[in-house]
Amino acid sequence: MTCFPLSILKTFHIHRPSKSKNTVEDRISELPDDVLVMILNKLVTEDVIKTSVLSKRWKNVWKKVPYLVFDLQNSIVTNMETLTDHSHRVANEITKVINNHNGHLEGCTIKHEYHQCHNGVLETWIRLLTLQKRTRNLSLSNLHVHGRGYNQLYLPPKIFSHPYLASLSLCLYELKTAYAFNRCHNLLILKLEKISIEVDVLNTIIASCPSLKVLVLHVMWDNGRACLKIRNNNLKLLHLACSNVDGIEVYAPLLDIFSIDYRFDGICDFVINTPRILFTTKYESINKGRLQTMTYNISHKAREIENLGDMFLVGRDANFFQQHKYLAVAVDVMNWKEVEMLRNVLVAWNGTMLGLFILFKDKNVYKEEGESSIGGTQEKNWEENLFPNADFRVEAVWMYHFRASSKKQFALASRFIMQGTVTKKMMFMTHSVPEKVKLDTEAAVAKLNKLPKGNENLNIGCS
Repeated sequence: MTCFPLSILKTFHIHRPSKSKNTVEDRISELPDDVLVMILNKLVTEDVIKTSVLSKRWKNVWKKVPYLVFDLQNSIVTNMETLTDHSHRVANEITKVINNHNGHLEGCTIKHEYHQCHNGVLETWIRLLTLQKRTRNLSLSNLHVHGRGYNQLYLPPKIFSHPYLASLSLCLYELKTAYAFNRCHNLLILKLEKISIEVDVLNTIIASCPSLKVLVLHVMWDNGRACLKIRNNNLKLLHLACSNVDGIEVYAPLLDIFSIDYRFDGICDFVINTPRILFTTKYESINKGRLQTMTYNISHKAREIENLGDMFLVGRDANFFQQHKYLAVAVDVMNWKEVEMLRNVLVAWNGTMLGLFILFKDKNVYKEEGESSIGGTQEKNWEENLFPNADFRVEAVWMYHFRASSKKQFALASRFIMQGTVTKKMMFMTHSVPEKVKLDTEAAVAKLNKLPKGNENLNIGCS
């Protein structure tokens, strides 16, 4: 859903043709409200608001849509209106729309000017959206970067602690305190993008949100070096983009997805305690440079109803991972759902990946109670839906724990080769494996080399 220019709140003049024998009967207006709301939810917010002037039947339908998006950058400045007057008028119009909306909101996005950070308007919007509209997903963005102090977010304690607020995104602010997040047990998703903050304040915010399952941090430090501490027993996805801290400590026993974009200067110490992340990056061996890597333990359990981290990763809000150069995944190819989740991530990737590391999980070790093996519908999915017309490209692939006897592992490697997904090399890691396994892998590689290649110069071998 896109944003709407707030000038649409003015009176609209819509041409209505006169009735005649040839006039098409308006059957849409006869539909029940819930169906009309489903239709309006597909439109941009501007058009949704415009429907209120169509007829008495449509006057209040827009007030039930589950999402609202406001963008002051798209609002129109009228003649003889100063920028200050314009900002004040538009802010009042936003408040009016929120007040006039009926019921609860699934989500609301507001992109505003820095003025609203200081005059209490932003606080008013947040209270209206959380307390009255019970908004579940709230996204606030400061449109422009100004001098220090202009982008500070002045908010009272516990303002984000409403029980219905599950997801919060903040962009382009200075956060001086953690008061707004006091006792914030309600948040499941927190995104802090382009945020200026002290490390100790950020540590307090993270500690105040123990229920988080998704944490996305793109932060710049206001103070000198310190240790960033992330301790959370529920976290499933963590993205960390920062630089120049003394240390990073992560304790997250349920973490399946760890994404990092870090500029090393040779000083930072890492303590990473994430037992579910099966690939371990040797951070201590990196001296200087930039690390852009995601490690992803694809984990689907029949008893786990919602894979929130995985859902977030392929959603529109997770654009951070597309900037990475390397992806390391662990997958059980005998579980079609895990293979489908792998496909979704690769298809969503933007541009050419430099390196893809695949660790095949031993189903006898990682198989969870309630999961079924390949068979029936899953077998059909494998044959028909595995990376159809895949557009993603990767320069190099390394495969770990490859078993030549596994038809599904061999099939996955074959698809990569024949579809031209891999452009330069595909390596099967055979060091530290029994001699029998090494010989079987080499035999499988010989068969793979005989397949028609999507890239003629592709090098396939063992390492």
